[in-house]
Amino acid sequence: MGDATPFKFTWRINNFSTLTQKELYSEVFYAGGCQWRLIVYPKGSKADYLSIYLEVADSTSLPQGWSRDAKYSIAVINQINNSLTVRKDTEHVFKAFDKDWGFPSFIPLSKIKNSAEGYLVGDTLILEVEILVRSVKHYSKPEPKKEEAKDETKPSEPVAAPPTSQVPSSEKEVVDTKAKVDTKPLNQTKEGIQAAATPTTDKEVIKSSPPPSVTVETKIPPKDPPSEPVKSSQDVHATSKGLLTELASRTRTMSSETSMSNQASKPDVQQQKEALKGFLNMPLEAIQLANAYGNIEGIILTLIQHSKDLNEKTILQGLLSCLAEFKESAPMVITTAETAQARRTSLSGKTAELDAKLAQTHEELSSRDAEFLRLSTEEEKLEDQIQLLIKQKEDVVAHKKSVLVELEKSNKEASKDLEEWKKLESEIKQANVNWVGAQEKLALANVRWKLYKEDLGLGKLNIS
Repeated sequence: MGDATPFKFTWRINNFSTLTQKELYSEVFYAGGCQWRLIVYPKGSKADYLSIYLEVADSTSLPQGWSRDAKYSIAVINQINNSLTVRKDTEHVFKAFDKDWGFPSFIPLSKIKNSAEGYLVGDTLILEVEILVRSVKHYSKPEPKKEEAKDETKPSEPVAAPPTSQVPSSEKEVVDTKAKVDTKPLNQTKEGIQAAATPTTDKEVIKSSPPPSVTVETKIPPKDPPSEPVKSSQDVHATSKGLLTELASRTRTMSSETSMSNQASKPDVQQQKEALKGFLNMPLEAIQLANAYGNIEGIILTLIQHSKDLNEKTILQGLLSCLAEFKESAPMVITTAETAQARRTSLSGKTAELDAKLAQTHEELSSRDAEFLRLSTEEEKLEDQIQLLIKQKEDVVAHKKSVLVELEKSNKEASKDLEEWKKLESEIKQANVNWVGAQEKLALANVRWKLYKEDLGLGKLNIS
């Protein structure tokens, strides 16, 4: 296990605006029993952004199978307003082929170059990393003893160039830097994780830093043959059985000849290389089924022991580390592949069932589609009838309105006639009264007349 206390390292980069190097390395510092250093791309590995990575400094000298599980934060310090410090957090498991990790787009270079922003003061840029090493496999060499640190910060020694596997030392330029270290819990640092810091996303963190600008001539190990259609474990084992038998026999023969020899004779290197090439041309499934990792490891160690080419040794050591990683990961990958194949077979059966179900559903849909068309035709007919009825209704309503107008007109005339009739009725009543009065007067006159005649005695008169 690594240290339980986070370690803080501060790196001051002087004359930042005049730097011409593509990449810079900080001095090596120790944290959790491991050697680390920062890598900075002043011009950015991506355009217009400062790129910063954390790297295992002694990766090439560590035993095969080494690893470091670390959680860390990197910050670009704002020297005017500490609350504007940009800090980003991440975590990573560092391994032989994954020895650095960081941020290709940490902060825009335009903000750094703008002196008013406060990140570049006196042409000095200050970087800070706080690292908590959670677990370690194969620690680094012990840290050499140092004199007691004084309060003031002193310039660090020139930084060593990266190992041969990265770039030749003659090609690297060294920057004058100032650095100081401090051990402090992450949650107790003054800077902390600033609210104004740019949030970290998975897209910003890349697996490794871009390759150096210089090219190193190295011998490339044999590549795997072109990819072929995926086969099952049984097929791979069957096709590789003959090759495995031949290679195992060849390896045993060489081992037997070597052990029986009384002289320290040099093994047939070319034969070992041919055997290694045969193993490298085999798929991982065949190597795993034959448990040939030990044979391959023995061949590689023999070639390393008898090789005089430094580049070849470096390649073989890298291959040995890679073999150890594949030895650990291949069983899980193969199991996953077999599980996926079984899942594919299961899904194929379900696919057939779904195809039959889809065919049945298609028939049902066709039937329902025909029914839908029939109902649509009936709907159209009913719609025509509805439109006809609506037209008839409109005609009836229009005629009704016309009749209503005539009715209102007749009502007005009848009301007028009624009023005249009422007037005539009054006159008729008055006329009747007058007539009755006249009749009475006439009857009275007749009575009087009759009496008058009697009184005159007209009968006595001789009237002829």
